[in-house]
Amino acid sequence: MVLKQILKILLVTSSIWFCLTISAAAQQVQDKSANAKLLRNSRVIREIPRLSEIELTSTSAQQLLVQSSAPPNTPTPEVVKVTAVKANPTTKGVEVILQTTKGEQLQVTNRSAGNNFIADIPNAQLHLPNGDGFTFRSQKPLVGITEITVTNLDVNTIRVTATGESIVPIVELYDSPNEGLIFGVASTAPTQQAQPQTQQPQTQQPENQTQPT
Repeated sequence: MVLKQILKILLVTSSIWFCLTISAAAQQVQDKSANAKLLRNSRVIREIPRLSEIELTSTSAQQLLVQSSAPPNTPTPEVVKVTAVKANPTTKGVEVILQTTKGEQLQVTNRSAGNNFIADIPNAQLHLPNGDGFTFRSQKPLVGITEITVTNLDVNTIRVTATGESIVPIVELYDSPNEGLIFGVASTAPTQQAQPQTQQPQTQQPENQTQPT
């Protein structure tokens, strides 16, 4: 009887230990799975790049503003070549002819300084047919005009200067498709008007009369 009770006690005790062992093993398995899950989550978190590791694009707001405000490439105006300069006398004075086949493309800006008439022609150059530059100068071509010069002011500008003795010369511009650009320079000499001649009446002297004796 006592032996049966001891066996029952051992059986109950062994059952309790078995249950405790199984629960402990299950808890260890759960703990391992939880740890594995946390490890995976930590790996996922580690794979997120930092802000300093993110490669920023080279395009910035300032570059975009510069690119949008930059003007488009404008073509460079063509430099017109003047191959010769001639001076022809006229009834009013003299014509200075800048010979070129593209005279309609020449734009003239003129002004006066002292006794000088100055005309600048941008995008033009004095070049002989062989490519050499030259200068035109005429000393005292007219009465009242001391000098007329045509020179290259810079790499793309021609300057025409007419100097008067006492006043600024009168210059007119003409555009000839066959010859080029023409400067008509007029003489500044004062015109002399003929003074009308006045006739004085002649007095008749009386004839000598002889008195009869």
